[in-house]
Amino acid sequence: MTRHLGRWLPPLMLLALFAGLLLSGGCAKDLMEADEEPPTGSRITNPPDGVALNSQIIDIRGRAEVGATIEVDVNGESKGSAVAYPPAPGEGGLGRFTVPDVNLGEEGAKEIRATVTDLYGNRADQDLVVNMVFDATPPIVFFDDIIDAQIDTVDVGGVPTVMWTTGLPAVTALGRTDTTYSLARVRYGINQFVADRDSLISGAPGEPDTVKFWVPMTSPPLTTTNPDSIVTYYMESMDEAGNRSSERFQINWAAAGRETTISYEDGDYGYIGNSVSGQQGMKLAVMFQAPPWANFIIGMGIFNMNDGIVNDENPQAPTTDPFLAFVWKPNEEMRPGVTANTGYTPFADNTCPEDSLVTFYFANAINITSNDDFPDKQFFAGIEFLNRNSPIIGIDVDEPIDSRSFRWDWSSWEMATTSDYIIRAIVSDLQSTGEKARTATVTPTIVRLRE
Repeated sequence: MTRHLGRWLPPLMLLALFAGLLLSGGCAKDLMEADEEPPTGSRITNPPDGVALNSQIIDIRGRAEVGATIEVDVNGESKGSAVAYPPAPGEGGLGRFTVPDVNLGEEGAKEIRATVTDLYGNRADQDLVVNMVFDATPPIVFFDDIIDAQIDTVDVGGVPTVMWTTGLPAVTALGRTDTTYSLARVRYGINQFVADRDSLISGAPGEPDTVKFWVPMTSPPLTTTNPDSIVTYYMESMDEAGNRSSERFQINWAAAGRETTISYEDGDYGYIGNSVSGQQGMKLAVMFQAPPWANFIIGMGIFNMNDGIVNDENPQAPTTDPFLAFVWKPNEEMRPGVTANTGYTPFADNTCPEDSLVTFYFANAINITSNDDFPDKQFFAGIEFLNRNSPIIGIDVDEPIDSRSFRWDWSSWEMATTSDYIIRAIVSDLQSTGEKARTATVTPTIVRLRE
């Protein structure tokens, strides 16, 4: 009496068990009369048909008529038998069987065939057949390179350690594996980055083909007060059977943790008439170029003029209406093109200070490391008016004019040739400021890349 009691019950005891089952309505056949009907509905539930497994010893489980005997062969070799025992109370239906500890033998394709014979000797019209593969050989994997990082010697606890170093928020790891793989990834802890593309490399005559793959990776959480982190990664290749190979490497994510404000004007509007505003839907923008070390646009600055409106509840309180702050990618004519954010509303509660240079930070930083989107880290930043003549932006009319300011009049972007809009951009090598951390974006589930 170990795993399946019914397998060793004497026939008379087994008959008594099934007679009791009849009284409870759990069996469709009348055991007191001769039965010439072959069992039907039987099936193997484990392993599934077509699966690949890396375990040589498995349990074969399934469903069959209660009391039926199931004989199992693997590639024509007998591997054991079992008797289907009654289902759990309330479960109803067919009984369950398990043939434990079936040895699949050598690696390769396996045909599992089971014959089902009921208590009266009737054999099922068709055998149960499952085809599977026993594969215990992991795919090879080689870690080759990291794009946008360089080899450096880092002091780790007083010990000089050679590792990859980068100040960028994202890199791409390169690896190679063989054609048996189904998933290539880089893992650290419970996090993983999955390869987003691969390329088959034909082997030389007599040599196997290999697969080159690319794994995009983002940095772990970093802050301006803790701008570097050494992380140990494992590049892994897995196959359908669950076999896995890995290679270890380390990256020192070392950012400077700095930010700067870019401006092309002197911040002095001169006199009250030096200003620009617009109607609902109009936009103002300034073209910027970030320094090479900057990776993100994290905020903006504007000179918000006094709108001359008195707050009835508090004369000292501002009355500037809300507006949208945008970042645009340059188009082919080096004018504002596609927006890079969804439009941020600072001071939505009408608390924007007036007659002063006002700065604010975006809720989500904008990554400018793609040279396709932001060539040489050039971008446009500015505002869209949600209300007529609010806000009123100061302009710098002093020479020289940088010719970087533009105004959208509902149909085209017009360059301001006689002034510079007092609009500024705040950039950083980190995604956020202070103690706010940027968080790696990881793929939470396994994704099959190749058929």
